Amino acid sequence: MHRLLFFLFFFFVSSLSFAQYRIKGKVTDAETGDPIPFASVLVMGTGKGMNTDFEGGYELITDTKADSIRVSYLGYFSQTKTIQDIPEQTINFQLRPSDFELEAFVFEAGENPAFEIIRRAVAKRDDFDKRSLEAYETKNYTKIEIDIDHLSEDFTQRKTVQKVTAVLDSIRQLTNDEGEKILPVFFSETLSRFYFRNNPLLRKEIVEKSKVTGVGITDGSTTSQITGSAFQEYNFYKNWLTILEKDFISPIADGWKTFYDYDLMDSVLVGADSCYQLQVYPRREQDLAFSGTIWINKDTYALRQVDLTIPKSANLNFIERIKIQQELEPTIMGPLIPKKTRVQIKIDQITPNTAGLLAKFYTATDSVLIVDPKPTSFFNNSVELKPDFGDASEEFWSINRVDPLSSEELAVLQMVDTLKKIPVIRFYSEGLKFFATGYLPVGKIDLGPWTEFGNYNNVEGLRGGFGLRTNYKFSTKWAFQGYLAYGFKDQRFKYSIAAKNILDRKRWTTVELSSSKEIDQVGLEMESLEGNSIFLAASRFGTLRRPFISSNQNLKFQREFFKGFLFQAGLRLSQFDPLFNFYYLEKGTGDYKTEFETTEIRASLRYGRDEIILINDNERASLGPLKWPIFEFKYARGVQWFNGDIAYHKLGFYLYQRLNMGLFGVSRYELDAGKVFGEVPYPILKNHLGNETAFYTSAAFNTMNFNEFASDQFLSLRYRHFFEGLLLNRIPLMRRLKWRAVANANILFGSVSDKNIANAPTVDPQGNPIETFGRLNPTKPYIELGYGIENIFKFFRVDFFHRMTYQDLPDANGFAVKVSAQIIL
Repeated sequence: MHRLLFFLFFFFVSSLSFAQYRIKGKVTDAETGDPIPFASVLVMGTGKGMNTDFEGGYELITDTKADSIRVSYLGYFSQTKTIQDIPEQTINFQLRPSDFELEAFVFEAGENPAFEIIRRAVAKRDDFDKRSLEAYETKNYTKIEIDIDHLSEDFTQRKTVQKVTAVLDSIRQLTNDEGEKILPVFFSETLSRFYFRNNPLLRKEIVEKSKVTGVGITDGSTTSQITGSAFQEYNFYKNWLTILEKDFISPIADGWKTFYDYDLMDSVLVGADSCYQLQVYPRREQDLAFSGTIWINKDTYALRQVDLTIPKSANLNFIERIKIQQELEPTIMGPLIPKKTRVQIKIDQITPNTAGLLAKFYTATDSVLIVDPKPTSFFNNSVELKPDFGDASEEFWSINRVDPLSSEELAVLQMVDTLKKIPVIRFYSEGLKFFATGYLPVGKIDLGPWTEFGNYNNVEGLRGGFGLRTNYKFSTKWAFQGYLAYGFKDQRFKYSIAAKNILDRKRWTTVELSSSKEIDQVGLEMESLEGNSIFLAASRFGTLRRPFISSNQNLKFQREFFKGFLFQAGLRLSQFDPLFNFYYLEKGTGDYKTEFETTEIRASLRYGRDEIILINDNERASLGPLKWPIFEFKYARGVQWFNGDIAYHKLGFYLYQRLNMGLFGVSRYELDAGKVFGEVPYPILKNHLGNETAFYTSAAFNTMNFNEFASDQFLSLRYRHFFEGLLLNRIPLMRRLKWRAVANANILFGSVSDKNIANAPTVDPQGNPIETFGRLNPTKPYIELGYGIENIFKFFRVDFFHRMTYQDLPDANGFAVKVSAQIIL
């Protein structure tokens, strides 16, 4: 009996001594609710610890009883919680962000030991950059969530907001750690395949399935093209990463020592890899650079993980924080592909009485295939939707999601579906779209543009109008649009009507027929200012300059033969009926004429090697080039057919490129050249665009007057540089204002042949003087130089222009100040 009691006592004590405690949980950001990967979790007093995985999860087993567990991570306040005396328990943490202080790091004498690690990682960049692969394809899952946060008391007390919150009271409310409500407005999920090939560098994404729900979202096809993984590209092996159209320097870029300091924090195990854990922070807090943590493999010096933040102190507008977390894995060929990427963009309140915005992006790569390159024709469209991309059941998503939706995300879906049905939300969302796009969708048609609803000028007096167009709901093959306007002073109707047949959406092919009658202005033609709608609208208000009635009939064909290569051809019949004192001399007879008709056969070629194109409903929309320039060649031949009065030829060349100048900012330049062959009235010449308004535009010469110069052969260069805070960030008192310096240089060479000078008489048939046109000296260019400051109070820009040549002409404007308003980050 004693032996039995002794055995039971020994077994009891042994079982206590060998008892195990299993502790698991999740670490999240208290403000956003998103997981915090790579955080340090430590059971106090035991030496047991680990880092959280990419989903913020952890699981620890210890045979030593402890009373507390602590979680810490740079950029967050640490948190400690009590451990209960039970075998298994779940302890979740919500960490609150803290300010990151650069002064916290002080190095000993001698070289920083982290520098040698970075030096070796930079030397290995080509070995691990995925762009070194000949070709690969990945299967991706992407989800995006956009929330309104920082709902201030004044904001929530507004009547319209109270109508919304009253409806949402029955739904689970989402809040951050401080109890502030978060209002979701958008949620999307996308399954896609991404294709890459080198030499030439081409990318394509095929969206297989997509589910989009959001306030104001009526067409899932356009939105689905930009919610896939192709627009979530964050490659830290590039020197510069473009985020929200801003260029940020990578912590392993060639010039790393100019921008960053580093601290070797620890040596840790990431999966099966032993890694250096390094802290990264910018040398100058206003630079567009990252702060945070990177993990570098000890054996290969490859990036293993990154957790980087662009802090509020960076020279950005409205952005409180951009956070990028990424986990990378090697392919069978060596280069790294991100396995998971999470991005948070937190947009601050514009004023204390408004709300902020929080955007969350998550991309998981399910499989990577190293394959032979696809033919270049495969990459004609940057983004392609499968025909049944929107047809997927909830069961399909449950099976194919890489990670299941959390309870918070399920609540987000329910709330967004409810929000978009609330009348006041629909009213405001449709109103904003109407203002931004100019059109109001009503079933199968869109009403607008609103700029045609009303205007006032000295020729028409008060002008009223109305327009509409069909949308994709009407047809994906046919598109019709038109407007009708009436001037109460000139008592004339103006109109425009067009019909377009879309023959092929993959290799964009269309045929369009249009007819119009409108008031136009010499040198300010609507056709040449289509891309500058604000300047065009301003130029058509008030006093019109050299106005004329323009009647046009157009037949146009266009086709994209291969990626980036667009061909256009057409026939244009035009009639010029001046509303000002205008004459030209008819070729051959020398008779005075005022009106003329032209028949033009047109052709053009446009090539953008890496230009991103989206199909927006029934329109082809460009998001601009990534790196390479855009070329455009134009030819027009005026023929004396179909009532055409004048024979001539026109050649045109245009080149545009955006240049990343690294430390020195960003440049953009436009090269424009042309020549007119033949004797023609001066409205057919190139009438260079001046700017007599108080507003700045990049499309014009800002110290040149309207109709000051015309040319039948010309070459112009417009160069703009954005210093992105390079100069003003270094002035202590200016640094806090976050002003940014800009510079401009505009140069124009031009001339007019003797026959075209003689074609424009200086007096009318009665001998009275009439206005003609100015011309440039072929050996003397027109030059204007400018400088300015943008980002004044986050919205305004002021430019100062000096006219360097032709200052002795009557009414020459030697100095001009131009203002503009813009929303930039």
